[in-house]
Amino acid sequence: MSDEFQLMGKRALVTGATRGLGRAMAEGLARAGARVVITGRKQDACDNAAKEIAATTGQEVIGMACHMGDWNQIDRLSDEIDSRFGALDILVNNAGINPAFMPVCDITSEFFDKLYAVNVKGPMRLAARVAPKMGAAGGGSIINVITVGAYVGGPGIGAYSSSKAALLNLTKVMATEWASQGIRVNALAPGPFMTDMMRGAAANLPAFSEATKNATLQKRIADPSEIVGSVLYLASDASSFVTGEDLRVTGGMSAS
Repeated sequence: MSDEFQLMGKRALVTGATRGLGRAMAEGLARAGARVVITGRKQDACDNAAKEIAATTGQEVIGMACHMGDWNQIDRLSDEIDSRFGALDILVNNAGINPAFMPVCDITSEFFDKLYAVNVKGPMRLAARVAPKMGAAGGGSIINVITVGAYVGGPGIGAYSSSKAALLNLTKVMATEWASQGIRVNALAPGPFMTDMMRGAAANLPAFSEATKNATLQKRIADPSEIVGSVLYLASDASSFVTGEDLRVTGGMSAS
């Protein structure tokens, strides 16, 4: 691995990292040399994933349970990381939910609030807690994971896609506010990857997988491991002059 992609001695946190894209990202960061903290809602799932990634990579990987929709849990997570590891060099705000396909006319207050709490409020709060110490330590990289759906709405996913559009806007705000502290903030917009969210959508809408596949130039759904190169780029010195940007990893899927 070329030097600009190396993460030896760096400390990283990946949310929603017990499975899917988050799990792949956490393992990729560990392979590049980072010490990694992973979060998920359940401590046993965090512990199991951390143990497996550590065994595979030989790096220190710690699991800490945190519900990204709970402001107080996010504060406790930040405090614990500060006391055990010090300032983070890398934050990947990956955790996100889309519990159900729901037309706008059917969206309830409870559904909307639950989704925005995890997809927008949580990442915003965690980044806000991490940034001051990251900046005081010399800077770092924050990556907010959105979706290609943030650029264009689709039927049944209004709450989800609009929450990710909000996170994209916040990414640009964070980049502007924290650039003077040496903190780079970018968004990563995955297209179709074979995750639990994709499987759930396919189960509810039988034609979804085929339609999604055909919407890409490569005519396929990606494996989670294919996100790793993009995360390493944004997390490392390879992207030292990149901030306030959004990187699409979609197999050529149109976002317009």
